[in-house]
Amino acid sequence: MITIGIVDDHGIVLQGVSNIFAAKKEYKVIFAINNLSETNIALEKEQPQVLFLDINIKGDDGLEALKVFKKKYADMKIVMLTSFEETALVKTALRNGANGYLLKDASETEFLEAIENVLKGEQYVQKSMQDAMLKEAMGQKKDSSYIPKLTRREKEILQLVVDEKTTQEMADELFLSVSTIETHRMNLISKLGVKNAAGLVKIALEKGLLKD
Repeated sequence: MITIGIVDDHGIVLQGVSNIFAAKKEYKVIFAINNLSETNIALEKEQPQVLFLDINIKGDDGLEALKVFKKKYADMKIVMLTSFEETALVKTALRNGANGYLLKDASETEFLEAIENVLKGEQYVQKSMQDAMLKEAMGQKKDSSYIPKLTRREKEILQLVVDEKTTQEMADELFLSVSTIETHRMNLISKLGVKNAAGLVKIALEKGLLKD
């Protein structure tokens, strides 16, 4: 029996994914939850072998939750579930420890393939996203529509990066230690899928991340 957990803030998605496994005796959905707080409680009691985790859950950041879950429940396989067809998100998800990446409109076959692959210790990325990553590698980039959720502190740090403040100047202005500033900056780089401060500035301006 393969146990499954599903976390998504859309009821129709929870129902649809649950239905994939309902008629199959070898699978059991142990929970289908629409928020992270209840998910944390459920995971304390029992961890599924495979967790399907929404990237954007009622304003919470699934990519950050992913990192926490992977540290806490190392044996649990996590497949990110999303509507966003963004290659940067795939890379960030895998970097944060995701075992797989699926779009919410994936076929039943793709859901079952994802489970089979991740339980064998392999990474699974939906074919359409593999194709998109290949096109990007060949220079055929697609405009990004995903706008990640940033905390108030992350927005403050990002604004100071855009303003070309040094790490020490940021620490002085926000009354934080230099190491704390560096931690926030690295979290931003990971969350936004860029390589350095220049990338942070570029994506902040492109996506209007500093607008209220």
